[in-house]
Amino acid sequence: MKIKNKNGELTTTQLVMLIVLIVSFVIILFLIFRLDLGKTTDKEICRNSVVTRGSSVLPTESVPLKCQRSYLCLTKDGNCDSVPMTNPTIKKVKNEAEVYEVLSRELADCWWTFGEGEINYVGSDMTSKLYCSICTQVAFDDSVNEIFSEGQIDKWEIYTYMQNHNVSGKDETYLYYLYGENDLDELRAKLENQHLNFGPIDLNKQYYVMMGITSDVSTVGWVLAGAGLISGVGLAIVFSPIVGTTWGITSGIALISGVGGGAAAGGGLGTVLALTVEGLSGNDYISPAIVEANSQEFGALKCKSITTLS
Repeated sequence: MKIKNKNGELTTTQLVMLIVLIVSFVIILFLIFRLDLGKTTDKEICRNSVVTRGSSVLPTESVPLKCQRSYLCLTKDGNCDSVPMTNPTIKKVKNEAEVYEVLSRELADCWWTFGEGEINYVGSDMTSKLYCSICTQVAFDDSVNEIFSEGQIDKWEIYTYMQNHNVSGKDETYLYYLYGENDLDELRAKLENQHLNFGPIDLNKQYYVMMGITSDVSTVGWVLAGAGLISGVGLAIVFSPIVGTTWGITSGIALISGVGGGAAAGGGLGTVLALTVEGLSGNDYISPAIVEANSQEFGALKCKSITTLS
């Protein structure tokens, strides 16, 4: 059989092949759209909305942020049966280095997603306010205790890992990417001089990988307004410029917890929850940090709003 038209002829074989090609193309498109790209797609969507909002001439609140919190469970044996978390992304880890890599990547991804300190995506307020973003909620399966026998992770070990390993696709370490500085020994000395430490991650608890941005540059005013609101939580001055050569300890903030909130004054060892950086946008940022979920310390940040949906 032949099918004729004014441009020529199609044989039955050619017609069948054409149909097969069209159907194959449709199937390929369907599979592409159905691929589970997971957090990468969500992060790209979020970053695009951050960029759009930051560059829009419209009022900030009229441009929505399309950001979703992701859920992550670390496990050694391949399952997360012991974790009270619905449908988390499961990441299998074999040793300490792999745990540090996963957490470092989450911190770096959070910084990238929200513009790397280059975008003001919250506009301005009459008074300085802190807007927080929870990028990932992290939990640990019981099997991770086989890697960390004490049931906890020393945050210093994560920072040490970030000092010695580069961000994927970049010629700079995680530490420099997040803080603009790679001399961890200097930071440790300065924090110890003020009786501060980064503290542990309890494997029995869940944590936020989060960051924040102030709506103007008056961070110190915000710190003074928020200090002392919760018993046992205080605020210390710790500043790290995103572009600089040293860890400064003269301006900026770090939330700390200590007995009676007196750690910064020498009344005990305080735990640093997060450092701040001055972004190229002119805003001050809480650089990505790992903070216990729903904790007093997180509440003490007094976030104006959470810019990610749970």
